[in-house]
Amino acid sequence: MHARRNVRTALTSGLLLLSTALCCAKAAPEKQVAGAKIPVIQSSAEFTAILDSSGGKLLMFDLYADWCKPCKVLSPILEKIHAEMKSSVAMYKINIDNNSDIAALFGASGIPYVVLVKDKKAVQAFMGVQPEAVYRRALMQHGAVSLQERKDQPDGALVNGVRVIPLSTSTTVNNLYVYRGEDVRLVFDKVDFQYSVHIPALKASGSAAAGERLEVEFKAKEAGVYSMMCNGKCPVGDGQQFAKIVVLEYEVDDSKAVFKGISPKDAGKMIATDKPLILDVRTPSEHYAERIAGSTLIPLQQLADRIDELEAYKDKSILVYCRSGNRSIPASQILISNGFKKVYNMQYGIGGWTREKLPVERSQQ
Repeated sequence: MHARRNVRTALTSGLLLLSTALCCAKAAPEKQVAGAKIPVIQSSAEFTAILDSSGGKLLMFDLYADWCKPCKVLSPILEKIHAEMKSSVAMYKINIDNNSDIAALFGASGIPYVVLVKDKKAVQAFMGVQPEAVYRRALMQHGAVSLQERKDQPDGALVNGVRVIPLSTSTTVNNLYVYRGEDVRLVFDKVDFQYSVHIPALKASGSAAAGERLEVEFKAKEAGVYSMMCNGKCPVGDGQQFAKIVVLEYEVDDSKAVFKGISPKDAGKMIATDKPLILDVRTPSEHYAERIAGSTLIPLQQLADRIDELEAYKDKSILVYCRSGNRSIPASQILISNGFKKVYNMQYGIGGWTREKLPVERSQQ
């Protein structure tokens, strides 16, 4: 009974509450999933012992099943994180078919289900397969690396020029990181209640009925920190701040790559002297209405799929522009992530160009 009381008190606060007492079977030695390095918990007693001996170390539990295809997709992602961060987070796998009592403890309604636990309290959980950056961000937020080691990276992934971030109202988010200039789409899992999400300063909001998925979109125009509210059964409470949107300035990690914002005047000089590829990432209608002479049109939404068309410019200068200098930032990210080494973002876009009375081309009406 002593072990049961320990586990019951271990998770009475935090993200998840104990719903089922664990049995006190004899702990089995740790085993490995075939080809894996993350230890597999074999019993409730072993799970209890891990909690009791964890001290203040961060724990990550991956609830899976052998028949679960998404679990197989997630496994190499977590293995990679485990190999790089095992000194600051202890990671374990739990087969729910062999440990249904532990699955009930966490209230897992689907798998894969990843839970972070610290000081015997569940602090965050994710259902389904999330991008690798989401798990890394959560681990860093809960102290898996020091602040000196932390380097802010955006959440989610760029999909057709839009940063898509999967979320759940059942997990505490803390901060979400995006880059200035990005179009952002927050995608919330379906839930069994009506709820809404609001980001007042970004003029973004959305609501969903029970059983519906919710998507909230906004443009990250200015760097800063913006509050996001949730109305419904959110972990922080109905009507409370659900998270903060942190809009960062884009910086390049690759020391061999150049990314620089330049003024329209400097862009004009660069065109005259360096003869860069001039890349317009606006829509076709914008391009044909007014453009910089000699520019190549590839709309932002098409850039990732058409990146091979620019192969000859990987080591040459590329000047990227849009209407106001926002869309050109995620376009620059796409270029740099695909190995382009000299990318220049024209600040203020073609609007700034025309304000400087620099020449443009217009299609015949």
